[in-house]
Amino acid sequence: MTNFEFERIQKILIKLKSFRIKEQPIAIPVDMQTSEGWQPYAQGTFFGSKNQYYTFKGRIHIPADWQEQTVAIRIYTSLNEWDNTTNPQMKVYLNESFVQAIDVNHREVLLDSWDERGMDFRLELFSGREEKQFPLYLQLIAIDPDVEKTGLDFTTLFETWRAIHKFGGEERFYQQHLSTAANILDFRSPYSERFYQSLTLAQAELAKCYQGENVTTEKVTAIGHTHIDLAWLWTVQQAIEKGERSFQTVLKLMDEFPDYTFLQSQPQMYQFIKEQYPELYQAIKEKIQSGCWEVEGAMWVEADCNLTSGESLVRQLLYGKRFIKQEFGIDSQILWLPDVFGYSAALPQLLKKTNTPYFMTTKLSWNQYNQIPYDSFYWQGIDGSQVLTHFITTISEGYSPTPYYTTYNGLLDPYTIKGSFARYQQKEIHDEIMIAYGYGDGGGGPTRNMLECQKRLQQPLPSMPTITGDKAVAYFQRLAQSFKAAAAPVWYGELYFEYHRGTLTSIGKNKRNNRQGENMMQTLEKLYTLRGFDHYPRKTLEKMWKLLLLNQFHDILPGSSIEEVYQQTDQDYAWLKAEGQAMIKQLIPEDPAQKDVFTVFNGLVIQRTMHVQLPVSAQTAIGMPSQRTHDGQLIVQVPQADSLSFTPIRLQAAESVQSIRTLPQRFETTDFVVIFNAQFEIVSLFDKKHQRDVLPKGEVMNQLVAYEDLPMNYDAWDIDPYYVQKSYQVAQISEAAIVEQGPIRDTIKLVRPFEQSKITQFIHFYHGTGRIDFDTTVDWHQHHVLLKAQLPIAVNTLEATFDIQFGNVKRAIHQNTSWDVARFESCGQKWVDLSEDDYGVSVLTDSKYGFNTAFQKIGISLIKSATDPYPEADQGHHEFTYALYVHEGDWKKGHTMEQALDLNVPAISLPATKIASGAFFNVPQENILLDTIKKAEDEEAVIIRLYEYYNRRTQAVIESQQSIQRAVLCNLLEENEEELHVEANQIHVAFAPYEVQTIKIFFE
Repeated sequence: MTNFEFERIQKILIKLKSFRIKEQPIAIPVDMQTSEGWQPYAQGTFFGSKNQYYTFKGRIHIPADWQEQTVAIRIYTSLNEWDNTTNPQMKVYLNESFVQAIDVNHREVLLDSWDERGMDFRLELFSGREEKQFPLYLQLIAIDPDVEKTGLDFTTLFETWRAIHKFGGEERFYQQHLSTAANILDFRSPYSERFYQSLTLAQAELAKCYQGENVTTEKVTAIGHTHIDLAWLWTVQQAIEKGERSFQTVLKLMDEFPDYTFLQSQPQMYQFIKEQYPELYQAIKEKIQSGCWEVEGAMWVEADCNLTSGESLVRQLLYGKRFIKQEFGIDSQILWLPDVFGYSAALPQLLKKTNTPYFMTTKLSWNQYNQIPYDSFYWQGIDGSQVLTHFITTISEGYSPTPYYTTYNGLLDPYTIKGSFARYQQKEIHDEIMIAYGYGDGGGGPTRNMLECQKRLQQPLPSMPTITGDKAVAYFQRLAQSFKAAAAPVWYGELYFEYHRGTLTSIGKNKRNNRQGENMMQTLEKLYTLRGFDHYPRKTLEKMWKLLLLNQFHDILPGSSIEEVYQQTDQDYAWLKAEGQAMIKQLIPEDPAQKDVFTVFNGLVIQRTMHVQLPVSAQTAIGMPSQRTHDGQLIVQVPQADSLSFTPIRLQAAESVQSIRTLPQRFETTDFVVIFNAQFEIVSLFDKKHQRDVLPKGEVMNQLVAYEDLPMNYDAWDIDPYYVQKSYQVAQISEAAIVEQGPIRDTIKLVRPFEQSKITQFIHFYHGTGRIDFDTTVDWHQHHVLLKAQLPIAVNTLEATFDIQFGNVKRAIHQNTSWDVARFESCGQKWVDLSEDDYGVSVLTDSKYGFNTAFQKIGISLIKSATDPYPEADQGHHEFTYALYVHEGDWKKGHTMEQALDLNVPAISLPATKIASGAFFNVPQENILLDTIKKAEDEEAVIIRLYEYYNRRTQAVIESQQSIQRAVLCNLLEENEEELHVEANQIHVAFAPYEVQTIKIFFE
């Protein structure tokens, strides 16, 4: 490209655009509503404060001599602002009809028609999230249609020339025609006959570009989109309002551009729009029926896929797909997750078993170290299931931190189209890409200029991909056909995101509340299925589930939102807990005839020895081991409780008080010999049963370490690899005592002050279990400090096993490759294990997800305490428990999963009640976990969901105490697939390794 010629033509194009507005803009006089009533607003006057709503009204009169022009309303606060998330966003009403939204990307409202007598005008303005003042300008403008068309034609081809210069093609061809057209344009007498003749001749010259040779077969399916975070730097309600404004803008542009297609995900957003803006919702439904508006997404919200449980992921898909089917008659085919922070290897199976064959994202293009080597591929999960996956390759010219960075908030212009295709890695197999274009998060989606450009690029041009007007589902169908004709690449295992590792830890209270909420919901469903099937509270449970699922959105649960978001989630989780407790009380009322009796429910489908704490004093259990706790309650051991069983505990009067003793440097329990240093850190831990040291020589067990945490970019999101370079030992001790000793456990108390914070741990050594629970309470007042517990473990292995949804994965604990280096902080659901052939140690957790592993070491992230976007994040009270569990053999032989389940789903103590017999289940195979029991969505049947987690093919048997009429194998949507053999109230079903099976049971 000759720079001189490029610059010359660019200047001519800028000059051409300057004639777009033909008449002098006319200010629209408006009044502003104030506390003193309606007052005239002087345009350009600064006003506003954070998160406020303002209303303006006036009357518009169009000059009679503007009849031949394209008339528009132009509204803006500044022509230089660009950030959708911080700037004012507005709604324009004409004669009380909501026409279109205004934002930094959409500043004009074209008037299709107008009343010569004038129109009532109203503007509703939301100020945005920043504390700042701004001016407001409202004008009528007359757009010259001939200048507009010529300018758009010229811009499209000029940008095509620029794209081809960068990415390759017939550059000289475009330069020739653009130079000729630029020379034809005559600006000497604007708006004269000569001026318009030059526009006509220039358009004819530009049209010759579409007659060139060397038109490629390359295609681009361009999907209009506006990604809206349901909460982030705004609350859920503000996100709903962003949705309303953006969707109205989409509808307005659809009326102007009949070929415009748009995709929106997240059934939760549709539900909100239906509830709050029913007229808008009806208009959207009409566009869906006409085929302009594509509904995809599959999940209820674009959920985090690391922190959510397996059953939560199932419900995201179940409720999401049901909503789309029931509301729109569409079977959603694409899991649309452009912005989620990593993807569990359990997902492909869940998609396969919900009839969701396609998966789209682009987030892994942000990776710090490694580029995923494919953009289109089959993604294979831990069970062998595959899902056709496409990473959107939309390049970002303005922000591109890595050569392979792509975005889901793309522009639509020739440079982006050409560059996005050039970026695509599977061109040899498939000659088409898909991009998503449009501004997100209140930016209003695609713009009029994008759609004008798309209209022009839908005509073939030499050396340029041609835009199709097709849908995302059709793109995936064509991709699948290409992969049938060629060897398709496959990516095995998890899609680990080399970024945003801090989201595994930020806002710890939310992660704990979510974990407890997930467990509570499954327990409620089990109780009502077994004990209250005839009055099963389906609607209430669905409401509770959907609230839990909403708060699993990928900027809520990960801890990357503002304070107001977490004020709301605190209320949501409190309501869930209270509602759950009330439902249990209603289902199982207290029997006043039975005094001094409690009933304990084992909510797991495994036999286990339970420990339950009862809020009683001066009593002891009859016939069961019990002891007084350090806080004055009674802990009772219920030996070998059957699955889903109700066990009565009878109490009698007894005086028992725990004495507090000084903790010696050497402390021995039934299972361990513990040696402390002067700061009461564990410097030796001897496993008496297996006669070996748990702790490598010279290391400290449960060493609390505070790391300076100053990420390069995204504070609440990131932990960067250099965090290990500055650390502070949390070793100071202010209290060390033995506070419990008895037949069930020995407990020591350690209190450690650290700067302005205090960490209190009750360390429970449960006799005969090989398990040590670190019951931790923290009063935290540090910022930009990452608190970790480091647990050195004397075993020889080069890989760690991590619990994930419906299974587990192995990850290297070395840094031999760049992929290993990048995985310095990884997600575990309930446990992580290091094992040799005959011995291993697991770390269990009730609400923590971030782990670092190295040779002979497991670290667990406890508190992150970022300040952006929430200045007081993680300040104050924290409660959590993690545990060390030593075992014979590997984690399978050692029954690590059972211990983790025991920690996470403790026995529930209920008031004394008359318990009738019911439909109890039992699964004899140790590698099969019956995880979910619920009433079927649409039938008088029971749904049970089980999964295999040893990576072992198994013929399983499910035993029932109640007579079974028939059993049907179904998918995760509860659609029937196969009749199962039932004999003597036993169901026989085959499991492949890591397979999830769902069975619908009809009882007699």
